Amino acid sequence: MLLRLDEPIIPIFVRMIIYAIPGFGTTGHLFSNLHIRGAKLVVLNWPHTEADDTMQSYARKFLPQIDTSMPFCLLGVSFGGMLCGELSRIIKPRKTFLISSSKFRRELPWFIRALRHVPIHKYISESRHRKLAYYGRRIIGFEKAYMPEFMAMVESMNADYFRHCIPIIVNWDRTDAPENTVHIHGSADRLILYGGVKPDHTIKGGTHAMVVFRADEISLIIEEELGRLT
Repeated sequence: MLLRLDEPIIPIFVRMIIYAIPGFGTTGHLFSNLHIRGAKLVVLNWPHTEADDTMQSYARKFLPQIDTSMPFCLLGVSFGGMLCGELSRIIKPRKTFLISSSKFRRELPWFIRALRHVPIHKYISESRHRKLAYYGRRIIGFEKAYMPEFMAMVESMNADYFRHCIPIIVNWDRTDAPENTVHIHGSADRLILYGGVKPDHTIKGGTHAMVVFRADEISLIIEEELGRLT
């Protein structure tokens, strides 16, 4: 069930609110196929970025969009999952669901960690970053038929989003996993490599974009995990 933050009415059958952050360069459209019974999925908007933002400082910018007066969970895909991990240290959700993501820096692939020492991303313009997103679609796992939706999300990002957010990921310094996380990962993820993470649930053959193409399986896992809450 996908609803917007500005919708004031919570249906009576909703047992849990899940605040969701989409993946790098994407929007709430990424969650269109995710249907979690008994949960209201509230997609958070990307806050404005600054050149000196860190994972911790940028995560804090999401706080005004989250109502902590009621029980809630967090859910994030890829970069969004990393941000949810940082948020969970501040506001204590019941559970934090990480999809195709990393719990701490060591779970990032070597080619992303290496950019801290060889920062070639600094010499790529914002417009070039957006063009490169198209050519990286196979690594991400987006099928050709999905490219119009993907590129529409990329082009909707705020000015300087890519130029500012890539260093946030590259320089992330977290060394320990957040509490109460449920890590869901695909065995065919070619971006955040499956062999480098320790997930709680594996989607066999799932790619980095499996939240779109394997949404039914992911929804079922989340429903089961929510059922274990007391």
